[in-house]
This record gives sequence, structure tokens and C-alpha cells, in this order.
Amino acid sequence: MTPTNPEWVNSTAQGLTSAIQRLGGTEPYSLVAPASGLEQQAASTAAKLGQSYGSGQKTAGGDDWFANLLSQSAPSVSSASLLDNLNAYSNPYRQQVTDAALADFDADAGKTRAMQDLDLAGNAKFGGSGAALTKSATESELSRARNTRVAQLLSDMFTTSAGLAGQDAERRQQASTANAQMALEHQRMQGQLALERENSMRANVAAQAALGQQLRGIDQAYRNAPQTQLSSQIDMFSGLPLQLFQGQNTNSSGTSSTKSTQSPSFLDLLGQAAQLGSTISGFKL
Repeated sequence: MTPTNPEWVNSTAQGLTSAIQRLGGTEPYSLVAPASGLEQQAASTAAKLGQSYGSGQKTAGGDDWFANLLSQSAPSVSSASLLDNLNAYSNPYRQQVTDAALADFDADAGKTRAMQDLDLAGNAKFGGSGAALTKSATESELSRARNTRVAQLLSDMFTTSAGLAGQDAERRQQASTANAQMALEHQRMQGQLALERENSMRANVAAQAALGQQLRGIDQAYRNAPQTQLSSQIDMFSGLPLQLFQGQNTNSSGTSSTKSTQSPSFLDLLGQAAQLGSTISGFKL
């Protein structure tokens, strides 16, 4: 028995079989799309996260940068005393002030002595030793009054100097406290900005990786296009009612006791090829 098929059936089946053979001889690694440029860029950027760069400089947000930030001691407040450099707040005209005040006192003391001398001269009973005692008592009182005046002047000067020094010390204390607070806030803002920068870089890496994956998918579809097309052609050809075009011619004469084996027809082989094509189309690289 000789099977008979139309020429277009045979030629199409042969063409599909040849295409399958050519596809089977393709280098398999050439059908795998490599990482896209964006994926490689994302990988390169991701590798730099947390790393140092440059000559001794540290990437903001990197491990070394954070280690250096955490190793810094907390800012301290410097104490300030009104006694610090107290002499700088003394009255620069101290000597002139005391000299002028004592000069006035000495002038008044001279008037007191003169009046006392007049009184003693007009009163005979205070002559001799009585006059000497009176003058001695007067000089003693004048001396105490003079010392009291000097002490009062110096005390007033010290009180004024201490007040000025205390006000300046309070300002220095406030400035030191403000500087410590600003230093802490600066460190906090540095850490926050570093974290935000790190998150931004990670977001960039994620966006690059996602877009790169899409581009690699397009490349993979391009590489799979010949196989996809062949699988579609096999599916369409195998869906045709090929049995309607299949016939056979039989030539026989006499009798024969010889056993014969019927080989599968070409269309049967094509059916197997169609099944292989369906398998190929269902396989994804």
C-alpha cells in the first residue's frame, strides 16, 4: 500500500520538520536574554550602597559614615562664672574716682579741723592737754570716716563689676546651651538626610531594575519570536483535517503467506511533530 497525499501537505510538513531541526541546532544560550543595561546599572548602584569612596571621605548614609556619626560624643554645655575675667569688668577710672572722692573728703576734714581750732582758741578751759585729746578724737573719727568712704566706693565698684560679669556669664551660658542644642539637631538632621538619601537611592535602584526587567522581557520575546512563530505554524497545520487528504493505492495479485509490517505514514509522523510543536510552544525559557 502506498499512501497518497497532496504535494502541499508533504511540502508543508517537510518545511516544518526542517524548521524544527534548525531550531534544535540553535545555541541554547543565545535564546536567553542577558541582563539589560538598566539592570546592570541598578546592580552597580546597589553595590555602592553603604560603601565609602574617595580619599578618606565617607558616603553620607554609608556604614563608615554612620559609625563616625554614632562615635561622636554628645555636645556639652560649658559652665560660665561671673568670676571669669572679673577684672575686665572693673571700672577703668577707679583710681580717679577714689582720688576725687577722697579729695573732697579731705577738704571737708580740713574745714572741720580749722573750725575745731577756732573753737579751742576761744575757750580757755580746753587748752593744754584737753585740746590735745579733743584733736586726737577728731582725727580718729575723720580717719574712720575716710576709710568708710573708700570702702563704700570700692564696694560699689565691685557690685557694678560683678553685675556686668554676671550678665555676661549668663549670656555665655545661654549661648553654650543653644550651641549644644543646635549641634544635637545638626546630628539628627544629618542622620535623617542620610536615611532619606539612602531611601532615594534604593528607590532609584528599584525603578531601574523594574524598567530593566521590562526591557529584558522585550528582548526575550524577540529571541523567542522564531520559536513562537514555528509553534503557531505547527498548531495551525496540525489543526487542518489532514485525514481528508490522505489516500492509498493497493496493488495485489494471487495469494501470499508473507507477513508484512505497515510503517507509519508521513502524516502520522507529522502528527507527532505537531505534538512536539505543542510541547515546544508550552516551554518557556
